[in-house]
Amino acid sequence: MSSNNVNYELERGSVGMGIRCYKTTLKASDFTDSSTTGKKTLTEVLPAGSFYIGCRAAVSVAFDEDTAANMTVGKTDGEDEFSDGTSLSLLTVATVGQEGEAPLEFLASATTVYLRITTSTDYTLCYDSDGEFTLYLYYLSTVPEMG
Repeated sequence: MSSNNVNYELERGSVGMGIRCYKTTLKASDFTDSSTTGKKTLTEVLPAGSFYIGCRAAVSVAFDEDTAANMTVGKTDGEDEFSDGTSLSLLTVATVGQEGEAPLEFLASATTVYLRITTSTDYTLCYDSDGEFTLYLYYLSTVPEMG
């Protein structure tokens, strides 16, 4: 089997088993200000039957109005299962990423993604800023997508 055929089957085969990416660009003001944290629940969900791989944040405008701006990515509010029990620093312009806490975790049902940015003193400092990043969530899809 040629590598082209393998790629085709992984990405577009009848099972649809290929790496997928959910991508969204967010600003500091997209998060709800809650004392030292900013919270955001994504409207899109990761599809049932997928295997979660990891996440990446490409910070284009730093969240540098406080001394810390650490984001966790979770499948429950306030948790960090999708960022491997750790956080992604949004303090400087950089690309940061993390695998899932349980690599290739099977998502039996559609899964909501929760984001939380924790600052040192007051999220309002970030909320009023121009902080911006693009979030990428990677997963393997097992959902049939073609014919």
